[in-house]
Order: sequence, then C-alpha cells, then structure tokens
Amino acid sequence: MNLKNQILWLPAALAALFFSCENSSEKAKDNTAVKNSTLSGTYKLIESKTIKEKDTVIAFTDTSKTEMFKMFNEDHFSFFNHDKEKGKGKDPLFVAGGGTYSFDGTKYQERLQYCSMRDWENNKFDFELTIKGDTLIQRGEENLPELGVKHEIIETYLKVK
Repeated sequence: MNLKNQILWLPAALAALFFSCENSSEKAKDNTAVKNSTLSGTYKLIESKTIKEKDTVIAFTDTSKTEMFKMFNEDHFSFFNHDKEKGKGKDPLFVAGGGTYSFDGTKYQERLQYCSMRDWENNKFDFELTIKGDTLIQRGEENLPELGVKHEIIETYLKVK
C-alpha cells in the first residue's frame, strides 16, 4: 500500500474504531438502563429478616404498626420506615435515607449518602437482588464495625402499582 492510500485509509479506520467504541459504550449504557428500569419504582416492605450469628429476627410481618417503602429511579434509591401512630405510640419510629446505587441485574450496591441515622452515612453496602414479577428480594450483609453492626438482612418487597 502506498503512502497516499494509507493516508486515505487512516481516517476511515479511525472513524470506524471511534463509532464501534461509542456503540459499545452506548450498548453498555442501554443494558444498565434496561436493568435499572426493571428496578425503577416504589416497593413496600412485606417481610424483613435480620440474621446475627445464630439468631434470626423476623420483622414486618405485622404491617398494621409500621411500614417501609423503598424507591428506585435510574441511579438513586431512597427509603423510609415509620410507625403508623405518627410517633405518638409506644415505639415511635422514623428512619429515612438515600443515595446512589449500581445494579448489574443481580449484584446491587448502595452508596448511602443521607440517613436519619447519621453514623450510617457515606457507607457502601453490597447486596444481591432477585426480582420475580412484582416481588423484589434484597439479601446481603450490613457491616459497620465502628457501630457494632454486623448482620445479614433478607428483605422482601412488593412493587406498588
């Protein structure tokens, strides 16, 4: 190949390379968007299990006293948990938080930026999410040694329509 042909060929090769890289990047973004759009929405907690060493505590089977919701958009999550007696009952409760997340279809990581339990802020939590129809199951470990927290959680949510 002579120099003139090489010079003419080079821009075409560079353009093809640029568009193939851009296309791969766009496909990755589209794939993430599809997975995140599957997750997008509002979910109501219907059961929560906390496992610490050999003890399992089951909560939220009685939703007449408390309720918790978790919301997802393309890249942020938020949650709130409160008692239904508006803080005036025997066990007042209000916990809320949110931040950014990543989700690859199974592995889910929360980066908690804001939380009413301020010591939990600026921590990452790795979970596994399973979505079956309108049911979301979140399972993983919350590990904050500085707070004496180390337990596994299994939370089951139902998508709010």
